[in-house]
Amino acid sequence: MPSILRGRGSSACLPPYVFAACVLTLAVAGAGAQPAPAEDVRALIAAAGTAQDNAGADLVAVFDRTETTVEASGLAHVVNRRLVKVLSEAGARELAFQRFDYDPVTQLIEIRVVRVHRAGGGVTDVDPLGAVDTTQPMHAIYWGARMRCVQLPRLAVGDAVELETYRKGFMLAYLGAGDAPAGDAPAGDAPDEGRYIPPMRGHWYDVQLFADRYPMREKSVTVRTPRDKPLQFRIYNDAVFAETTYDEDGLCYRFWRHDCPTAVSEWRTGDRQDYVAKVVMATVENWQAKSRWFWEVNQRQFDSTPEIDAVVARVTRGLETDEEKVHALNHWAAQNIRYCGLNMGEGEGYVLHPGDMILRERSGVCKDIAGMAITLCRAAGYEVYPAMTMAGARVERIPADQFNHCVGAWKKPDGTWHLIDPTWIPFSRYDWSRSEGEQHYVIGTPWGEDLANIRAYTPQENHATLELRGRIERDGAVVASLAVVGDGEADTRLRRTLGQSVLADREDGLRAWLANLAPDAELTAWRMGDPEDWSKPMTLSLEFRLPGYASVGERVCTWRPVTAGLALAGYGGAIRLAAPPTLPEDRETPAMLWWPQAVVLDERLDLPKGFEPRLDDAAWTAGGDGDFAACDLRAEADGRTVTYRGTFRYDRREVPVDDWPALRAAVNTFQDAGEARLVARRKGA
Repeated sequence: MPSILRGRGSSACLPPYVFAACVLTLAVAGAGAQPAPAEDVRALIAAAGTAQDNAGADLVAVFDRTETTVEASGLAHVVNRRLVKVLSEAGARELAFQRFDYDPVTQLIEIRVVRVHRAGGGVTDVDPLGAVDTTQPMHAIYWGARMRCVQLPRLAVGDAVELETYRKGFMLAYLGAGDAPAGDAPAGDAPDEGRYIPPMRGHWYDVQLFADRYPMREKSVTVRTPRDKPLQFRIYNDAVFAETTYDEDGLCYRFWRHDCPTAVSEWRTGDRQDYVAKVVMATVENWQAKSRWFWEVNQRQFDSTPEIDAVVARVTRGLETDEEKVHALNHWAAQNIRYCGLNMGEGEGYVLHPGDMILRERSGVCKDIAGMAITLCRAAGYEVYPAMTMAGARVERIPADQFNHCVGAWKKPDGTWHLIDPTWIPFSRYDWSRSEGEQHYVIGTPWGEDLANIRAYTPQENHATLELRGRIERDGAVVASLAVVGDGEADTRLRRTLGQSVLADREDGLRAWLANLAPDAELTAWRMGDPEDWSKPMTLSLEFRLPGYASVGERVCTWRPVTAGLALAGYGGAIRLAAPPTLPEDRETPAMLWWPQAVVLDERLDLPKGFEPRLDDAAWTAGGDGDFAACDLRAEADGRTVTYRGTFRYDRREVPVDDWPALRAAVNTFQDAGEARLVARRKGA
């Protein structure tokens, strides 16, 4: 009997002696939940309906079926058959060009079937051999990834495109060509078969998402493994059917779902795998085994050389504490190794390159920049190890590769870990970016480490303060000085904006920021802190004039708070919610803001002589101590001086759907405060 598994609490690790059909938690479906026979293609296309039947979608996947056979070595043979129906002219344009990405170093791909089922009957076959094989568009990483492209004949609404592909190997370039010797290939295979075997030999993993950009009427995944290679898996976020069977040839795992929902895309939607139904599966026993493997393939990459020793001596000269030295070496790697992924030969893609190579080339991707920092720290006598992490999404307990980033981990004398990430900290005060809170990681060590995660940061650790002192002149101009101070990610964004730009661009950027308040704003003076002084927060000071910002008449003077307008306009991303859009009332997915933040405003403006403020209801509040987000801004009067101060904050990097109303209320209140008109009247008026 098949079973349906729901959410984050559904898991199974099934050894060879499992029952022929295993019930996992809630048995709710019978034969009716099985995918429809493949031979009923015409009927399936018709049953997929129209755009109206699919919530106005441009396309609908009639089915998406994947069958994977895993060998004892971990080599996987994957056959995918997909049938997609055109529901609109926009869908026809989207489907007309088919692209198949692959890595020629570690993966083989065959396009077996490209077929158009016409709405009016009949079939048009496209010769797969006519596919154009070319390089993929690349940016920052140039490892030679390729793609095969097929141009389809003109499509019409109601047509359906059937595709069948065969893949062998793995997509990520764990190791360069030739790393797995030809002699390791199973008997009877081609001499270069070994290059398709995953680097963690004998193991296999996969993550399957049961949602796409458009609806799917059916998605199924079948995995066959040898009897001595059981697969542990878990289903997350939503329901998926599952069953496990076995015979004399091996184990068979099957997952499927009908009427898969469309993956919703909203403002700052988080990673799709954090909210759509997915199955995570792996043959690896636990994270400790993955940790040991990661250490083993990289342990010889951190040897020092006289040149590296010289860098360490120069960078650490005069420093006394271990923390100071590790901090300085980490920042040297961050500031001196540029991010550029060139193919450097053996080990490209996953294995860290030797430190002497990176020092010579002065470039690499995250693993190489992290490897440089690790090499420097180890040369200085510190116990530092490579680590894998996932930026922007969680990593599940099933030990499948769910990583996109490489960092370092210093084991301090007291046994605690201090993580370092030189890739994310150019022009940053910190060893670890405040944008990487709550991320999961696995450290590669000889003894094996479990999955762990970074603590959550607080809004106070990522605050931006805008302090303004000025006056409103009789002609309506505001003349003021402004001090901006950042901490945490606000400091990093401000530091990068100023430190990575030339003088003319800095001034132009500051003028453009002020022009959000007054088109003819005048920047009269400015100064900034040293962007490479990591010992203290970054500061920016401005002196400026905003002509006509206030409206000053014979009896009434009105103006908007200056700091709120500047905060909403934003500068260099130092304020995460700079110029937020009008947030919709409802939300279906969590929002990813990357870091919590507090924005502190402190403004004092002197009114023209003879005017006194009228501020009976000058307060803007939303939320409270227990809410996810809050805004509390107030204007008060002391003689001719109006003080406007308060805080806007949100508490976590990810906004759960249940907390969306609190964030929306706080943002809307902040916007209202920025647009509010403060009023002063001439005495006696």
